[in-house]
Parts: sequence; C-alpha cells; structure tokens
Amino acid sequence: MSKRLPTEFAINMSLDKIMIIQQPELKFVSEFNYFDENSPCHIYFICKKPRLTIIPEKFEARDEYLKMTFGINRKGIIEEKEYKFANNLESKDIQIVSSYPFNIFQLKSNDVVLVDAKVSPFLQTYASGDFLNLEVLYIGQSYGVEGARTAPDRLVSHSTLQGIYAEAIINNPDSEIYLALASFSQINFVMMDGRTKFSNEELKEDGIRRKKVSDKLAGEGINEQQKINFTEAALIKYFQPRYNKTYKDSFPNPAHSTYSECYELDINAVCIELQTYEMINCCFYSDEVKPAPWNLHHFLLNSEEERKSIFEII
Repeated sequence: MSKRLPTEFAINMSLDKIMIIQQPELKFVSEFNYFDENSPCHIYFICKKPRLTIIPEKFEARDEYLKMTFGINRKGIIEEKEYKFANNLESKDIQIVSSYPFNIFQLKSNDVVLVDAKVSPFLQTYASGDFLNLEVLYIGQSYGVEGARTAPDRLVSHSTLQGIYAEAIINNPDSEIYLALASFSQINFVMMDGRTKFSNEELKEDGIRRKKVSDKLAGEGINEQQKINFTEAALIKYFQPRYNKTYKDSFPNPAHSTYSECYELDINAVCIELQTYEMINCCFYSDEVKPAPWNLHHFLLNSEEERKSIFEII
C-alpha cells in the first residue's frame, strides 16, 4: 500500500518570462534588459513553425483599412491568409516594398518608411492562428559559475543548435527555426491531510519534518543549479522533444544527483506550468503534446506504490 504523510510539499516551476527570437538576434538579447538577476534566462527551447511570407502584389490600401495577404508554407503548399488592419497611417497613398524571400516588408508613403517589419513577428503580434504555434524540437539549459552563463551566451556557439538548424534546412525547407528563451519562477505548494487518521507519534515526526522543509524553502531555497536541472528534466519528460535524449525516459529518478536536493527534502512532486498563449500569442506542442494555451503537468518524485500523491489530497 502507498504511504500518505500528514504534510506534503510540491514545487511548481511556472513560466515567468519568454522571448522568441532567431539565432542572429542572440547577440542583441542583453540590450533588451528583459531578463535580469531576478528572472535570469537559463532554459531555452529550440522550435520550428511554418515559414511565413507576405504576398506583396495582393496588398491594398484604403482609407479605413490595409489589406495584407500572407503565405503559410505547409509542407510545400502555400496557404494564403488575408487580413484587414485598421489604417492608422493617415494615408491611403501607401506602397508595399518586399523582395525575395518575402519575409520582410516595408510600408512607404512618398518614400517615407512608415512600417518596417519581419513577417513572422508582425503576425505574432497582430494576428492569430495555428500557424503561429511552435513545435518543440529540443530543450536545454545553461548555467555557469555563479549563474553567470545564461542561455543567450551559450546559444551563440551551441553545437546542438547548429546541428538542428542544418538538419531543419535540409529536411524542413517549409519551416523556420526559432529560439524561445525562458525564465521560470518557483511556487511552493504545501498540503496538509486532515482526513486521514495519524498517530500522535506520526504527527510529531511530521511536525519536525514540516518545519525543516518549510524553513529550507522559505530561506535559502533549493540550489539554483539543481532547480534549473529538474526544470529542464521535467520539461523534456513532458514534451519528449525529438532531439533530446537525456531525461526522456529517466525522470524522475532518485539516482540523479543533479536534483538530489528534492529527494533530500522529501519533496512529493515537481510541476511545470507554461501559459504561452497569454505571453506570446501561441501554443507549444510536440509529437507527444497537443497544442494548448496552458500546459500544466506534475511528476511524482516517488513511485505511487511508495507514496500517495499530494494532488490526491487536493
């Protein structure tokens, strides 16, 4: 029979910040000041989505609206998507300028550039649709001495990234590769079981344990490197990205020293939570996970034969 303790703890790693860029833009990440010491970027996703282009010959400007038509490359077949945007440019004498491969465009009036945009970020901001969703190909982490080495620093010369880019160009000419740089915040769950009858001795032992774990989590907390390790491992186990190997079938495991503090503290479960749709107007998915605006999953650190889940109490 599985064991139930009077008090159980779980750690939820919730997506805090996320930035979608392409590889050439990595060197500019630090200039945005988006990630900081309170929300450092140590987790990254390598993703792909359909190649998006603009069809300049179908552009139309009216007093009320600008009609723009975009191409969505789905395995070599171009699907056209038309949008009408409110004309806030105070002119209908507007021309569009775009040349091959039609992934960048400008809107001009009397040789004055009014809009200068990349197609994909433009649509990510002003449109919606499944073509904006990101397929997760690989999940990784970066952590250096005292946390100095962040994901953007590592990805500049990342061999796995280069390999995925090269293979994607050959095998997926209809797609573009994007990087999702992310930071996660920790939320601690504690649940006390008031339904099960425990002996006085069990309650006394649990009180000592509860104080120890609570003090640790509220004080110095779990080592930052270990926290990044189990966050990466949980995300890999959940999405099962095709280019990852480690952790796909071996998380959680008490033999892994990289997140041993969770076992030493006797944490019941680790959770990952991503609300990407609210942040970046798209869903994450993989071969194993369907597109969803909110991804939430928990992993028991002990087998169900050994320990009741904290979420069964809830």
